[in-house]
Amino acid sequence: MLLVPTVLLALAFGLVACGGDEGDEGGTAEGQTAAEKAASILGHEPAGLAKIIVDRGYLVVANDPNYAPQSSINKETGELEGFDVDVAKLVGEALGLEIRFENPKWDSVIPGLQAGAETGSKWNVSIGSMTVTPDRAKAVDFTDPYYYAQGQMLVRQGSPKITTIEELKGKTIGVGAQTTYQYFLDAVGGVNIRSYDTDLDAFPVLENGGLDGVMTADLTASEAISSGKPFELSGKPFYYEPLAFAIAKDQPDLLALLNYSIKWMRDNGKLTEASKKWYHGFDVTAEPASGVPSYDEVMAQLQS
Repeated sequence: MLLVPTVLLALAFGLVACGGDEGDEGGTAEGQTAAEKAASILGHEPAGLAKIIVDRGYLVVANDPNYAPQSSINKETGELEGFDVDVAKLVGEALGLEIRFENPKWDSVIPGLQAGAETGSKWNVSIGSMTVTPDRAKAVDFTDPYYYAQGQMLVRQGSPKITTIEELKGKTIGVGAQTTYQYFLDAVGGVNIRSYDTDLDAFPVLENGGLDGVMTADLTASEAISSGKPFELSGKPFYYEPLAFAIAKDQPDLLALLNYSIKWMRDNGKLTEASKKWYHGFDVTAEPASGVPSYDEVMAQLQS
């Protein structure tokens, strides 16, 4: 994980105000409290974790600060920034809530959601580019997708390309631990998998020749190349994946509020605006139409 001085972490993960008049915790631009806003959206008073959140006026968001352009620390300002950060702030704007960020390791996100389901402790939602999968859906509930990514192989410039599933066998590939990329390579079989806290932690090893490739999102791969890393895309993506917010199971009111916020930012164009801001003018919020299979389709083929 990225090591950041304490003062920078305090700036990055402190309170981020979203929505509401200054000094009016949980208020909206229309003067409603967050609880009143939630009741108007739901058609009834919020219950469960949603009630805890709107009554206190803030939402705790799990987010990875080592995953540009989705989320990272701005070296000049020390502030958290990125596509997922902007999306979280838009959720706050839609619901009249303040946003507080936490930065757990990836494999701690789901356990933390489960642990805080009754009391609102830990983090209340993951807005961190989590892929919707059947196995994860057994442990958490997912919102509607807010954008789409593709599973891409990245290699050093001039290195042999890895373009087919058969070419993966026998190769040493870096991935983020407990990611869909790791699950995919597990299903392929015969791959020497090296897992890291995040995909980006594998990049220096790839650059130094310690890996044959890194499996990551096409968006992350393109960002690394555009930043000057000596990498290149290795053929077409292996699959695409829908990305969604994740929350503890059996919290229907919170799920409905978050789905409302996604629809709100889609309808008013702010989600597309955030995408184009962080992805060099591309709109990643629309489902890919390139003929690339979905993650579920590829996994079903590998496991059959």
